[in-house]
Amino acid sequence: MKQWVQKPTNLFSAILLIYYTVGLVGMAINPVLFAGLTPISLLLTGFILFYLHPEKDILFYANLLFVFIGAWFLEMMGVSTGNIFGHYYYGKSLGIKIQETPIIIGLNWLIVCYSSLQLVQQIALQFKWKLNEISGAAMAAFFMVLLDAIIEPIAQKLDFWQWENGIIPIQNYTAWYFFGFAFCYWLLKAGLLKNNPLGWRVYLIQVVFFALLNIIL
Repeated sequence: MKQWVQKPTNLFSAILLIYYTVGLVGMAINPVLFAGLTPISLLLTGFILFYLHPEKDILFYANLLFVFIGAWFLEMMGVSTGNIFGHYYYGKSLGIKIQETPIIIGLNWLIVCYSSLQLVQQIALQFKWKLNEISGAAMAAFFMVLLDAIIEPIAQKLDFWQWENGIIPIQNYTAWYFFGFAFCYWLLKAGLLKNNPLGWRVYLIQVVFFALLNIIL
């Protein structure tokens, strides 16, 4: 047991699993209160996830920052115009906003992009597939849309965001795929697909977390 805990991946996986389990129970008891802790959850997840990335350098952080800012700007334009994802607005649960867009949403995109790429890498290793930037980004974008599709039904209940007339447009998913592909392609071209054993676990934890929330709430 001591040797298992001493491995950073196992230790941090256990921390995230416990944290999200507590969050799941909390959401079931008091969804308004615990939904407001979402920015803290994203910060904790992002810190642990990128802490375990091997071979970190200035370019690594620069590329993370590029996706963070690019994704936030994309969401800001989406909220302002309604032309990218459809007509929607953000609620209070995701914290501090600039131009009616939560700052933390850029980190959410970054985590989903990175963890989806890590999942694709694990699948490719298992099946001995050779991935290039296009095929890797295409597969990762699919998993990004899949996760978004699981989150969307519960997002409005948790006041993450609200859609016009409460209807989630198909346009949202096509935009997620297109821009998800673009961000993942950028990260792959930048050489950020290093083996991070926590990456695919973060993706699966989020899938299970939001899937169970859809059942509970």
